Formats: sequence, structure tokens, C-alpha cells
Amino acid sequence: MSVWLGIDLGTSSAKCVAIDAHGALVATAQERYGVDRPHPGWAEQDPERWWSATVATLRAVTQALPAGTEIKSIGLSGQMHGVVLVDAHARPVRPAIIWSDARSGDEVALWRDEIGDDELEAVTGFRSAHGFAGPSLTWLRRHEPDALAAAAHVMQPKDYVRLRLTGEAALEMCDAGGSLLFDLEAQRPSARLLEVAGITPEMLPPLRPTLGVAGTVRPPAAEETGVPAGTIVAAGGSDQAMTALALGLEDPSRAAVTLSSGGTVLVPVASSVPAGYHRLAAAQAGRTIAMGVVLAAGLATDWLARLVGRPEKDLLEAAATAEMDDTLAATPHLGGTRTPVVSTRAQGAFSGVGFHHGAEHLMRALVEGTAVSLADSLAAVSGGRIDASTTIVLSGGGSRFAVWRQAVADATGVPVVISSDLEHAALGAALSGAAAEGTPIEFHAPERVLAVVEPDAASTQRLARLRASASEDARKPKGGSDE
Repeated sequence: MSVWLGIDLGTSSAKCVAIDAHGALVATAQERYGVDRPHPGWAEQDPERWWSATVATLRAVTQALPAGTEIKSIGLSGQMHGVVLVDAHARPVRPAIIWSDARSGDEVALWRDEIGDDELEAVTGFRSAHGFAGPSLTWLRRHEPDALAAAAHVMQPKDYVRLRLTGEAALEMCDAGGSLLFDLEAQRPSARLLEVAGITPEMLPPLRPTLGVAGTVRPPAAEETGVPAGTIVAAGGSDQAMTALALGLEDPSRAAVTLSSGGTVLVPVASSVPAGYHRLAAAQAGRTIAMGVVLAAGLATDWLARLVGRPEKDLLEAAATAEMDDTLAATPHLGGTRTPVVSTRAQGAFSGVGFHHGAEHLMRALVEGTAVSLADSLAAVSGGRIDASTTIVLSGGGSRFAVWRQAVADATGVPVVISSDLEHAALGAALSGAAAEGTPIEFHAPERVLAVVEPDAASTQRLARLRASASEDARKPKGGSDE
């Protein structure tokens, strides 16, 4: 028996999966870790903690495999936008600054002065925002120049894990493209953007093909992880690109809504997207993906559950049967917005709350508000082509709850397919490893269906009425742009 491993380095945990030649899940493991916040607005993680979590999941998976199983390859997926600085000996110079960090507000303003958002979006596919590598590097240049001077390489989070596995420093375009340092069309670093960031071209490791070989497991890593030395390691990609790969988004009739800590819309596109939405490199060379983001999806429902003192799972289940009316509505932007407006001042809000509403009504309103925002993104990045001919695939932890499934179907007005898989980023990583190793996996995403949820006509109309009657202040992020 042969298996292909996929590692997903997420914000809250590392996950590892093993799949066979038919794409079936053979083993899985997860190791959790936290986010360090040494100052208000900061969000950092220790790369060594990533590595120890990766080692733990690889060991758990390899030990769960039947005797005699051959591990053919490892692929990687990871959280986007962060900054990992390593020295010439591959040691972290300082804790990594991750995507949810908000310290670089002044630097975002500097980027907008130096390079306008329209120009930046045309070159990179993204607008300037806190938590992206470019402004974070500018912050380091201004506030921790010694750390930047000590760095031999700048890389993304999952690239550090690959470095520890192979001893080879490398980048790939799916992730590097989200750093604000690369020209998306030219597939190379932009000298002008590197200058604003405050780094030299030599600090960026070479680009490797996402679905290509980036190295092999070296003996010290083999001893730690249990994966044989010499095992092929693929370059891998960003969590969003690997999710798209596992969901079969090379088909232009498919779109995805992913529900985890945040909510994400992914749509395959051939050219430009509306201003304010993201465009990133897909795993397949020459293809791109449009992306819309709600920063707080699961984060928002977890906040509400903690606020009212009830288990989140119980409250989500109760929300599925809550009787809703035309008054109660919510916006989910507790932690700011990323698309179509970048704002750290945006806030969540409930409107139309009455004595007859309970916590389950508030939870359902919050879920529906998130679904409406995601539906707006879906309509925008798809050019309005979402209709009965479109397959919307729902994935992520939220997809296991009836209230989330129904809300997305009702907000979009079209049936929603629930993927039978859950860890799509890790699965996509495993597929990237198989591609690099040269084995075609029999992984047919359109056939991996758990359920299909039809929209409820009455709820679709109710949400449409609420959207039509709500004031701009109630249904759009408060505070506007940070510009």
C-alpha cells in the first residue's frame, strides 16, 4: 500500500492527512497551538512551535499506517500573508508575524502613499492591509531594523516547515503572491515593492512550482518525524489554493464557500476581478482564483457562544430551528473587514432585537449575516453568473452545521453541495505532493458529496427583504475604509 501525506499549517493547529491512490483518507492527526499577543493588535507565533506540532502530527499519522505502507511524498499548505525571518543557519530571527496582526496601520498608510491601492491591486491582486507581509516588513524596517538585518531569508509560514523537512529554502507563487511583494502576471518579485518593504531580492528564496518537487526529507527530519529520508516534498501552496485544488475549482462552473475561523469565497477566474476583492495564483500554472473574505465567521459564532455562556455547538444546533422574523438582522464584522473594503474600524451589529428573541435567534442572525456577506462576495467576483447552473460547494467546520448550510443556500438562492471531506487544505496539500511525485490520484471532487441543501424560498425572500430595507449603516461595515 502507498500513501501520500498532506500537511496544513493553520492559524490554530497543524493537521496531517494520508490518502491512498483512490483519494481515500487513510489516517489523520491534528496538533493545536495558540496565537501570541504580546501587545494590543499584535499576532505572532513561534515557528519552532509550528515545527513541533508538525512533527507530532507526522509521527501520529506514520504510526497509524498499516505495516509495510510506503510514503510516496509530502505536500504542504499553510496560512497566508505572514512574515517568517530566518538567519543563515535557518533559525528564526524573531517570532513570525501572522495574517491577523494589526500593528502595521501606519505602514499600510505609507504603502498607500507610495503605491496607490489601485496600482497595487493591479500588480499583486491585493490591496494594502495590515497583516500582509509587505507592510509587516516595513514595520520591521522602522521598528526592529536589527531583526531584519539578521535575516537571510523572508518566507511564508508553511515554507518554514518545508525548510525544516528538506533543508532547502524556497517559495512558491500561491503563497508568495499574497505577500504584496510579487507581480502576479509576471510571476516574479517586484523591485519597487521590495524597496517599499525594505528588503533586497536576495532575501527571497527561489520560486518553485507549486505542484513540483522542492526537495526531499533529510535524515535529521526523518528521525524526528518518522517519514523516511529521501521522501519527495512538494512546494505546496497557500491554504486557499490547496482548498481550491481539493474542491475541483479548475472547473469554472464550481465555486466554493469555506467556513472556518473566517469565511471565504473562492471562484476560478481568467482575468480581473472587481476592485476590493482578491485575485491569487491557483495551484495549476497560469490559472487564478478570485477570493472574497469575511474575517469573522466561526470567530463570530464562538464569540457569541462565549458571551452568553453556552456551548457553541449547542447554540448553533438550536439556531437551526429558531423562528425568524423580518426585524432581526446582524452584521458579523467584529474584527474589521478585508473585502471589498479594508477597515480595522468596522464593527459587528445587531438590529431589530426584541424581548421575544433569545440567544438562538441572535446566533442564527449572526450566521445569516455572515452568509449574506459571503453571497455578496460570490455575486461580485463571479460577475453575477451564480445561477442554477453553478455548483456551490460548502466546506470547512461550519459546513457540518445545519444552520450554516441552510443560511448559505438561502442567501445565495441556489442549492449548496456539502463536501464529504472536511480537511480540504490538507487534502489539497497531499494532492500537490502526488503531483510532484508523478502519481495521478483518483480524486474526483464532484463525486465527493455528503448532501445537497436546497434554498428555502421563504427564508430567501426574508433575507432579501432585510437586505433591501436595512440602512447602509446596518448592513455594511461601520467605519468605512482605513484610507
